[in-house]
Amino acid sequence: MRIGHASLIMLLVFILVSSESRGQTADSNQFQTFTKSDFYKRLVGSSLRAIPEIVFKQCPALKSGNSNLLIIKPVSFGQSGYPNGGAWKQTFPVSGCGNDTILNLYFFAGADEKVNTAIGIPGTTLADPILQRDAVQYANIGSSLAAKDCKLFLVKNTKFESFGLSIPPTPDPGPSQRFRPWWETWTMVGCNRTFRTPMNFIPDAKGTRVVQPGGVIEQ
Repeated sequence: MRIGHASLIMLLVFILVSSESRGQTADSNQFQTFTKSDFYKRLVGSSLRAIPEIVFKQCPALKSGNSNLLIIKPVSFGQSGYPNGGAWKQTFPVSGCGNDTILNLYFFAGADEKVNTAIGIPGTTLADPILQRDAVQYANIGSSLAAKDCKLFLVKNTKFESFGLSIPPTPDPGPSQRFRPWWETWTMVGCNRTFRTPMNFIPDAKGTRVVQPGGVIEQ
């Protein structure tokens, strides 16, 4: 049986009913009601449809576990029942279609009761949306150096590897340290080629520095 794109989207949206929520809101029951509303399901559906096919591949074998909700900033609600403040992240693990990954969506509620959405890069990256935007540039440059005939890549997946750094070898200073570097592997796709691109994230008092240390490997 062939499953259409709309059906796959609805399959993921249906999983909202069994999502797990972490964090605090002004009214957790109200938040749960909101995330099960038709409005929210349409909001999620439109975001999922905007994800490039190289990331969110469609096929009849698509599988997804329960989604997870993480409150980034406490969510408050107006009398209408719509959120008027706060931010949260929702993740959808998907597998079975050649790109086992996690789809990451971010939601930001404004005082006007409008909810803005942002599509994060896929996978298990620890980078927030702003850091992701900066890091994509470095990942693209690193991959382009390994494929000089290709200038534009998309992030197909990300994998948090460990705290500390791999290139150059740097030990994990431990969870008690305020500034704890980490590294990830980003899967970059462009010009029909795929590269595994190491990415270093080095936080300090001014922010987080992103370094693509080389070591790009074509798959």
